[in-house]
Order: sequence, then C-alpha cells, then structure tokens
Amino acid sequence: MKRTRIMLSTIIIGTMLGACSQISDFEQPNPQPETTGSGEGQLRLALNAKTDFALTRALSESSYRNTDNYTVIVTDKDGTEKMNCRGSEVASKMPLTLSIGSYEVKAFYGTEHAASRNEMFVSGLVRGSIKADKEESINVVCTPTCGRIVVNFDDTMAEYYNDYFVTFTGTQALGTETISWMKNDSEPWYVKLNEGGERITFTITTTPKDEYINNAQRGDTKTGTFTLDRNK
Repeated sequence: MKRTRIMLSTIIIGTMLGACSQISDFEQPNPQPETTGSGEGQLRLALNAKTDFALTRALSESSYRNTDNYTVIVTDKDGTEKMNCRGSEVASKMPLTLSIGSYEVKAFYGTEHAASRNEMFVSGLVRGSIKADKEESINVVCTPTCGRIVVNFDDTMAEYYNDYFVTFTGTQALGTETISWMKNDSEPWYVKLNEGGERITFTITTTPKDEYINNAQRGDTKTGTFTLDRNK
C-alpha cells in the first residue's frame, strides 16, 4: 500500500509539472510593445498651420501660414528637450529617436497680446507615447489663440452722425480694459481668447448731427454681447 501511494503521488506530481511546462512553453501571451523602460522608438512629425482669417494690410497673415517660420520643440518623458528648431529644419531631423514613454511636441509663431492690430500668436500641441522599436507619426496643427473683430459701418451713418464708434471688453485677457473701433478704422482687432471662446460685450456710441437731435439728446449708446471663438 505504501509503495502504491508513493507511485500515485509521483504520477500526480509528474502530471502537474508537465501541465505547468505546457502553459509556460505554449500558452504565454504575446508580449506587448513597451511604453516604459530603457528602450527606444522613433517619432516622425508633420507641421501645418490653419488660420481662417483673411489678409489685412496691418498684419501679414500669410507669414503665419508658412510653417517654415515656426519654432518646434520636442521634449521626452523627463521634460528634456530632444529637438528645438525652426519649422524649415524639421524634415531633415526626421525620424527623431526618443526613449520609450511620453513625449510632447509644441510649435508656435508670433507674439501673444490681449488685443493687437498687427500681431497674433499661433500654436499647436501634441502629446503621446513612444513604444519600443515603433515609429509614431503625428500631425501638429497650429491655430491662432485669438479671434478677430471687424466693424462695418453703413455709409449712411455719416449722414446722420457727427461721430460713432464701438468699444469692446469682457475677455479674461482684457480684464477691465477696452478696445475701440472708431468710425474711420479699417484694420481688425485680434483678441486673445480662452479655449472654447469667450463672450464679448460691445457698446455702440453715436453723436447725432444737430438737425437730428431729439429732445436735446446729444448722444446715445446701445450695448450687446456676442460669443467669439478662436480662429473665427
């Protein structure tokens, strides 16, 4: 009986070891590409600028559409700069080898103001992950951080009013400040906006000519609001 039990135990143990060997050798899942560790992968990027504004005299918007003018910065998972160059140099540096893990690409051109008639800021940002022995291809699209304001006064305004103008306020960047569109203005305002757009308050002020003054009223104002989005 003792010998029988020993033999049975040996058979059971041998069967279990064989089963473990089969799982280890044949049923192990396929390894997934690493996203952490000491390996490397490659990044290939393309750069595009998208501005929906029309051309103006004061601001040469065509220069903002030329991605050769942009600065492009790539940082790795540790925040270390791996590339910092002009847009015109990007193609010659592709593909870029990076350690596996997260990365960030930002591209930008221009100068940002709360409001300006001759400058704006255009930028793009992409974040992703590099995998071991893989190439990641991305497209960085840069768009303005501002919206554009234009006022068109009807020609008949000059017949009835000595003066007329519009003031704007309400954006976070402007704070308590205002910008004005006078009756003879022709160049747009480029107004910095938060992502998702902002609500802008406008006030129209008019001074009627003497022959059109009603009840000794020398001026009048009308106020309203509208929502303005970036790149609109």
